[in-house]
Amino acid sequence: MDSRNFAAIFLAAACMAFGSAQALDITGAGATFPYPIYAKWAQAYRAKTGIGLNYQSIGSGGGIKQ
Repeated sequence: MDSRNFAAIFLAAACMAFGSAQALDITGAGATFPYPIYAKWAQAYRAKTGIGLNYQSIGSGGGIKQ
């Protein structure tokens, strides 16, 4: 088996073994002003994708620090 075939087989096996991981939640923090609309968007996004959005309204300064 030449090195190109071995590399292709190894890469295919690695992709199948590790696959792609799907995030279950996306987390962010920032300004309090947009929180109400972000909360509505988060509900709709979870309903459509099954992925949660967790936004903490801690103020824009706190969001920048994080």
